Amino acid sequence: MSNLLLISKDILIKDYLSPYGNVDYFTPNISELASMGTIFKRHYTAAPSTAMAFTSMFTGKYPYETDRKKYTEVDEYQGITLFDRLYDQGYEVKVLWDQRYVYLAQRYSKCYGKHTQFYNVEWLTKDIPPHVPGKYDDLSYRNEYTEKLLIEIRKFLDRVVGNRDNVFLWIHLPHVLAGRNTYGSDIDIFDIIVGYCREYFNDNNIFITADHGHMNGTHGKYGYGFDLYEQAINIPLITPKINSSDEILFPTSNIQLEEIVIDRKVTELPYVISETAYYEQPHRKLAIIQGKYKYVYEKQMDRRYIFDLSWDPYENVNFAYPEIYDVDRKQYFAISQRIHYKNWDVILSKLEELDSIRNKIWKNPTWYVDQYEKVKYVVKRMAVKLLKK
Repeated sequence: MSNLLLISKDILIKDYLSPYGNVDYFTPNISELASMGTIFKRHYTAAPSTAMAFTSMFTGKYPYETDRKKYTEVDEYQGITLFDRLYDQGYEVKVLWDQRYVYLAQRYSKCYGKHTQFYNVEWLTKDIPPHVPGKYDDLSYRNEYTEKLLIEIRKFLDRVVGNRDNVFLWIHLPHVLAGRNTYGSDIDIFDIIVGYCREYFNDNNIFITADHGHMNGTHGKYGYGFDLYEQAINIPLITPKINSSDEILFPTSNIQLEEIVIDRKVTELPYVISETAYYEQPHRKLAIIQGKYKYVYEKQMDRRYIFDLSWDPYENVNFAYPEIYDVDRKQYFAISQRIHYKNWDVILSKLEELDSIRNKIWKNPTWYVDQYEKVKYVVKRMAVKLLKK
């Protein structure tokens, strides 16, 4: 037995990492691990928000497969988790994360096993200045906070891992590490932390991933949690050698984490799923990814999308409707007049197939609950707007 490390970072999109093609960041440790192991090119989170993503990572279930109805504080998960399985194999199971996750993500997930020891620390991050409309935040770095973080992470690893050989440690790092100020501004620090971890964990036992990504300007959006575009749900996963492959090119899901970590293999699924909310929530969206095709259903708008990701990686062209609205000419045109695409019959057949899959797994609340949740959602959104004025 030897120590196992799962290290993840909040809102980590693939574009931030050198093994996925980034040329702006120097990540020698992550890049070296990737060169020796396996890079997952199409790894999807089951949900683009933290607590839902954690639940799927550690239970092996998609959100729709749980008994959870909406995003609220939940009871302890009663099934077997990844932490339980590793504990049964003789590992001490431990979690290091920012203390805010105790009342943010943990309340809404509670899927960390019966024997897990938590280290809820305050030095991983510092408050980022609030966003003021029309003004820039302070963009200067606070190196003293970063230096403290690096000192503390070394002390933590020495104290908690040290010379042991039976530790499973999950480190989850926040959106922005202490001393930095912007999503993606701390990738060099992330890499340094990975380097420190390599002193305590064999390279063949280190797994690097994210809970979800963020929109990063895609389609004019910059957050996460409400969208199923690739930037938000197609997340990095770098592992020791899996399936004897340098790369895994078929779609995989974070519900397969147990198979990947424990069995050191991954199975190609018929399709993978990602969803933004539980079934009673009115703003729920569901994505089904099968091969190069991606299907999305929006509950609130009762609208379908289907994209050919190999032909249209930026998800600009929705083939689900025969007509498109020209916002300049104020009228509809046949999409086939405006888009030269060679596989119309194939993609329309795929639309029907994925529609059928969605109908099999989709669950609706009762009429009363549905109306109540819709009204509550609208009132909440209006209240947020009023408070911002």
